[in-house]
Amino acid sequence: MPVQVHATGYGRHALDTLRAVVAEMKSDDAMVPVTILLPNNIAGIIARRHLAQGLTDAHPGVAGVYLATLPRLAEQLAAHALAPRKPAANAIVASAWRSVLDHEHSVFDPVKDHPATVRALVNAHRELRDLTHASLERVATVSALSRDLVRLHRSVTARLQTDWYDATTLLDAASDRLETDGDACAELGHLILYLPQALTLAEARLGRVLADKAELTVVLGLTGVERADRVVRQSLTRMGVTDDAPKPKPGVAHEVMHASDSDDEVRCVVRDVVVTLASTPAHRVAVLFGATHPYARLLHEHLGAAGITINGSGTRPVNERAIGRGFLAVLALAADDVPRADFFTAVSETPTRTFDGGRVPASRWERLSRSAAVVCGDDWDSRLATYAADVQTAIDAEKQRDEPWQSRLDAYDRDLAAATGLRAFATALRDRLQQGQALSTWSALSTWAVGLFTDLYGDDRQLAQLPPEEQYAAVTVQSALRGLAGLDAFETAADLPRLIEVLSLELESALPRVGRFGDGVLVAPLSAAVGLDVDVVYAVGLSEDTYPGRLHEDALLLERVRDSSDGELASYRDKLDAKHRHLLAAFGAAPRVVASFPRGDLRRSTTRLPSRFLLPTLRDLCGNGELAATEWESAESPLIRGSASYATGIITVAMPASEQEWRAGVAVSGQPLHDDTVDSAVEMVTARGSDAFTRYDGNLTGADGLPDFA
Repeated sequence: MPVQVHATGYGRHALDTLRAVVAEMKSDDAMVPVTILLPNNIAGIIARRHLAQGLTDAHPGVAGVYLATLPRLAEQLAAHALAPRKPAANAIVASAWRSVLDHEHSVFDPVKDHPATVRALVNAHRELRDLTHASLERVATVSALSRDLVRLHRSVTARLQTDWYDATTLLDAASDRLETDGDACAELGHLILYLPQALTLAEARLGRVLADKAELTVVLGLTGVERADRVVRQSLTRMGVTDDAPKPKPGVAHEVMHASDSDDEVRCVVRDVVVTLASTPAHRVAVLFGATHPYARLLHEHLGAAGITINGSGTRPVNERAIGRGFLAVLALAADDVPRADFFTAVSETPTRTFDGGRVPASRWERLSRSAAVVCGDDWDSRLATYAADVQTAIDAEKQRDEPWQSRLDAYDRDLAAATGLRAFATALRDRLQQGQALSTWSALSTWAVGLFTDLYGDDRQLAQLPPEEQYAAVTVQSALRGLAGLDAFETAADLPRLIEVLSLELESALPRVGRFGDGVLVAPLSAAVGLDVDVVYAVGLSEDTYPGRLHEDALLLERVRDSSDGELASYRDKLDAKHRHLLAAFGAAPRVVASFPRGDLRRSTTRLPSRFLLPTLRDLCGNGELAATEWESAESPLIRGSASYATGIITVAMPASEQEWRAGVAVSGQPLHDDTVDSAVEMVTARGSDAFTRYDGNLTGADGLPDFA
C-alpha cells in the first residue's frame, strides 16, 4: 500500500502533526483502531497525554489508540509463537559466550577469562545479530580478529536459538507472521510510525511488512541538517518508503550561558531553573545533559539541594545501592573465610537480619568481636566461645559477692547475649557460605543465593518497608539470582566466584529511573529530546570535549570492519550525527531553550571550546555568521550570559538556588547572620589570610579546653 509521509520538526510541531493524522483517520469512526509506533517510551507518554486532550478543541479525550515501540509490537505479535523459548537476558548471552570461549580456540584465548572481554563480545554480538549473511561474510574477511569474532558469533547464535530468543529473532518472527496472517494486520488498524530514528535491519523489515500489508503513515521528524537527518531518511529507505520532504530551517537555542567549569555551570543552570519554576510548572521543564559524567550526578545533587523534585534516568546503578553492595560483600566473605573487618562492613551496608529473624546489632557486635580478638575462620566459634565463658565466669564471681552490683550483672548479661548471638550468626553464615562454595551447578547456586538473600534481608513483605530505591535494588538482585538457573544449559563451570562476577555485572548495568515522569523537572540525556514537548529546555554540557566529545573506535568492530558491512553497522559518522540530531531535537522541544557550556576544567587546568553543534546558535545570537569557535568570547549579545566564577555568582546572583548559597552570600557581604558555624568559618578565613600568628596557624596560647600535663 502507498505510504504517506508527513514531514515535521520536533517538539510541539510533531505532536500537532500526529494529532492531525489521528483525527483524519478517525474522522468517520471515532472507535477505529489506530496503532502508533514510537521511538521511545517517553515519547509515548507525551503523545498519549497530548492526544488525550482531544483531536479537536471542542471534544477532549480519544479512544481506540494503541501505542508501542516496534520491539514491543513484535513481542505482542510473536512472543507466544516462540514459546517455550525464553528471552535471552544479558547473563544468558554472556554465559553462552563464556562457554564458546572455553570450547573453541581463538585470538581471544589469552584474555578469555577477563570480564571485560566477555562484555565487549556480548556488545559486538548484539550488533552482528542484525547483519545479513552477505555482510557477515564480508566482515569475516577483514582481519584474523574479525574472522574469529564472526565464527564465535555464529557458534553463540546456534547455541542460543534452541531455547532462547533475542530482539532480532522476535522482530523477524513478527514480520513472518504478518506476511502470512492478514487478520493480525487488520487488528492493528491504521498504523502511524512516529518520529522514526535509526532503525535496525530487523525493525526496518517489520516496518516494510507493515507498509505492504496495512495502511501506514509516517510522521517524519527532521532537523533541517542533512547529516543529522541522513540516518532517519536511511531508515525509510530500508523500509522501501520514498521521501522527498523539504528540509526545515535548523533550530537554535534562544539563550546561551557559560561558566568557569562544569560544577559552576550546573549551579548557574539550577539558579535559572529556580527562577523559571516561579512561572512555569515543574513538569514543563527539562534539563538535558550532553555527557553522563559529570553532569548526571551534579544535576541530581544540586537540584536536590535546591528542593526541586526531579524525574528521569538514574545516576546510581544497583551495585551502588546499599542492599546490592551489602549482598555482594556478604558473598565475597567466603574467599578469605569471613574476615572480621569485611564481615562488619558487609552487615553494616544495609539493615541485615539474623537467621532467626532479628536485627543485626552491628556496632555492638563489632566492639565485642574486637574484645574477643576475632580475626577470621574458626575464631568466630572458638574465641567467641571463650569470651562467653569468661563473661559467665565474671557473672558467677559477681553473684558470689556479699553485695553484687545489679548494673554490672546487667552489663555482663548483655555482653553474654551479644556474644552468643554473634557466635550463632557468624558460624551459621560461615556454614552457609561454605555450602555455596561446594556447589557446582548454576541452578543449585541460584537456589542457594536466593535463600541466603531472603534470610538476610527478609521476604517481599519485609522488603516493601525499604525506601523505593532499595526496593528496586532488592527486586533486581533477586531477579538476577533467579535468572542464573538458566546458565546450566551452556555447560559453563559454576562456582561462587563466577556467581559473584556475573551478579556484579548484572547489577552494574541495572540503572533504575528516578521518580515518575511528569512529577517534577525531567533530568535526562539529550537523546531523550526525541518526542519531548515542554515549555523550557536546558541543554547542559555543550563543550566540544564532552559533546560530541571524543568517540573511541570499537576494539572489536573497527571502523574498517564497519565500512565492510555496506552501512549495516553504525559508523563513527552515524554516532556523531545522532548526537547532532538529538541536540537539534532538544532545540525544537520548547519555545525557550537555554544552552550552556563550561569554559574550562579547573581540575585539569584546561580551557574548553563550545561544541561545534552550538556554533550556529552563537552566530545567530551575536549576528556574526563567520564567528569561529576559537573566537566565541568576542560574541556579544544580551542573550549570551556568563558567570565569572563561583564566588562572583554567589555575590551577584539575584535568586540563590539553595539555602547554603544564600547563607554563603550573606556571609561574604558582611551582613550579620548570627550563625556560629558561619562566624567561625569567616574568623578562620580571615585569620589564615592575615600576617598574625593565630590559633588557626598553630598558636594555642590561651586556648580553652587543652589538657594540663604540668
